[in-house]
Amino acid sequence: YVRETPQDIHKIKRNIDPNLHPFEKAREYTRALNAVKLERLFAKPFVNALSGHVDGVYCIAKHPLKLTTIISGSGDGELRIWNLSEQTTIWKVSGHKGIVKGVCCGPTKSNFYYSCGTDKTVKIWNPDELNDE
Repeated sequence: YVRETPQDIHKIKRNIDPNLHPFEKAREYTRALNAVKLERLFAKPFVNALSGHVDGVYCIAKHPLKLTTIISGSGDGELRIWNLSEQTTIWKVSGHKGIVKGVCCGPTKSNFYYSCGTDKTVKIWNPDELNDE
């Protein structure tokens, strides 16, 4: 197709024959379903923000046995253990020289937490044995 004037829009020829596009209906159904899922996801109300970290939070993990306990690591090397029901910090420590890249909780009944950072160290923490900083 050639434009007659410079102001004309570019026309693209397209064959809308359903025999040439057998998966079009399924594709449109998938797109509509994804749009509905995203709409429902963003419709949930904001519950709360846990304030305490000075820098951005780079990793977070939940405790496997304690439903109200999570641990988070931030960009300034700080680790915090949170009580979600009270929305408070239970324990904090400056654990790494740099960004905390990963945290996890011990799978057993022991109170061990693990962290790794950009300072190329992996550390094991037991909040019961350490004092708050």
